[in-house]
Amino acid sequence: MSQADIQKDWEEKINLAKKARDEWSSQFKVEMARDYFEGKQNPGYPEDEWITVNKVYAHLQAQLPMLYSIDPYFYVKLKRSYSINPKEIAEFEQKGSIRQSMLNYLKGELALKAKARLSIQSAHFAYGAVKTHFKADLKEHPQAGNPVLDEEGSEIKDEDGKTQVYPDEIPENKRYLIDYIDPDDILFDDDAGTLEDSWRWIAQRIVMTMAEAKKDKRFSVAALKTVQTSKKEEQTPFKKMKNAFSGNITTEKPDNEFITTWEIYDLKKKEWLIIAENAKQPLLAPKSLPLGIEGHPFSFLRFVLREKSPYPIPPIYPGLDPQKEYNLSRSRLLTHRKRFNRKYIAIASKFEDPDTELPKLERGDDGTVLKAIANGAVEAINDAPLDQQNIQEIFMLNADMNELLGSPGAARGIADADSATEAAVLDRRMEVKEGDRMSIVIDFIQDVAKKLDQLVQAHIDEDTAVKITGPEGERWEIVKESDYQEINGEFEYSVNIGSTAPRLPDIERSQWIAFLSQVVVPFPHILTAPNVMKRMAEMFHIEDEAALEEFRQLGLKIMQGQVPQPGGGGTPEGGVPNPASAILGAAMGQTGGNVNGGGAPQLTEVQ
Repeated sequence: MSQADIQKDWEEKINLAKKARDEWSSQFKVEMARDYFEGKQNPGYPEDEWITVNKVYAHLQAQLPMLYSIDPYFYVKLKRSYSINPKEIAEFEQKGSIRQSMLNYLKGELALKAKARLSIQSAHFAYGAVKTHFKADLKEHPQAGNPVLDEEGSEIKDEDGKTQVYPDEIPENKRYLIDYIDPDDILFDDDAGTLEDSWRWIAQRIVMTMAEAKKDKRFSVAALKTVQTSKKEEQTPFKKMKNAFSGNITTEKPDNEFITTWEIYDLKKKEWLIIAENAKQPLLAPKSLPLGIEGHPFSFLRFVLREKSPYPIPPIYPGLDPQKEYNLSRSRLLTHRKRFNRKYIAIASKFEDPDTELPKLERGDDGTVLKAIANGAVEAINDAPLDQQNIQEIFMLNADMNELLGSPGAARGIADADSATEAAVLDRRMEVKEGDRMSIVIDFIQDVAKKLDQLVQAHIDEDTAVKITGPEGERWEIVKESDYQEINGEFEYSVNIGSTAPRLPDIERSQWIAFLSQVVVPFPHILTAPNVMKRMAEMFHIEDEAALEEFRQLGLKIMQGQVPQPGGGGTPEGGVPNPASAILGAAMGQTGGNVNGGGAPQLTEVQ
């Protein structure tokens, strides 16, 4: 197939994919949802008669902190080994630990939190997308074209006997990147199904200036000459402001010739290419996938999947109509209050001097006295009543939005339960919903971590030392190029879920007190069981592995008699027994102290 035919074929595929995406966007009101989040909910009413109560904003602000508050801590463990040699298995495990350290270092360097939270926010209106890739700039090689010499000054030959020469360009400023991608810039093929194995290709739209395109050394110069540019007028909010140095501020940019390109990943042929709209041939002809990329570099976050479509049902969509009706009902109250302010009927003949007294009725302060010669000189006109059904509608619409959006009052910090039992039930149901969404977010983040680890494996070319802070404490780790050599097995990627939860001092303190009083003090003998302690700590949302190791050491000392047991009894080696423990232990034996609830059992008098 010629380059012109490749260009034409992909332009047709892109146009069909655009049509499929536009139909989905229109059906689920994607743009309306984004406008509602930003408070653009007035359908055209006068501003002084419209009130916006932005429930969409409140819902999203309740969701984001629970789904992603702190960067997670990644784990890379050996999933499968094709070797049964224990020494090799231990070596593979060690390499996984090193790769784990590199991931936990890069997540902060690449600002994963900002990109992940933007993706979660986008997933409520459409879907989230992140691109994990490697980039390097190219510069001219100072010895381009010269033969490569060995230490003795002789030319180095390749396998065919040809002299090796230095390349024209060499990479510099090599870096790993995690980019947030606007979902509007992503296209799936028009026949794509729900799951990834049914996708044929994925394309990303990238708009750039012609000057930027000419600097991109990947692009064909001949292909760039065939591209038709477009103008992109940009208005500045300061266009009317005077500039003291050059007069009026101009809205023209020196380079306002733009081109729209599509970076396409053919998942079936395992190739990629770049085309430009309104061009005669591809800017980058189809070629093998870049190193470190399997299939495509994108990770997608979709909360509610649809059958036979890669585009999900946005979680905000069901709440848009109730949100609109809620604002209409609230605005009717506002309009009624403004239109039906207090009015009066005054009979002029019942005043001695109507011209003097009636202006007091219009402008007088509270307590103003009107001089009248007869009763009934002034009567108030009753306001037109507002139908109580309007009030009922507000409560029903509010309940509808809580149910459809999944953010009841408790999730937004509002105590709206009628009883403690109802609050407990709502809390459990809310935890189930949040746990389900959290698992989807964790899968999304794990996919980003996997793609990033593959890139490091493909491009690492030097040893380095990184500082890691996590559940194991703070430490330095040496990362060597040899640690990323392929192993005779497979790694798996996981996330410490507790590390993503919000860190509130009061909650953390309560968790620790509960853990100590319900686990450590009553059952000191399990301190030396690391797996049991880790499992119990996870139930209290405690992920500090360094502290758990200290508990294990404390347990060993208790078992050896070096430290008294928390529940009573026990004498430190070479020390004096704890007075309270000694008294309770002598009096009640194993039932003394705090082991069995504290105190002595009640004694029943025998007749």
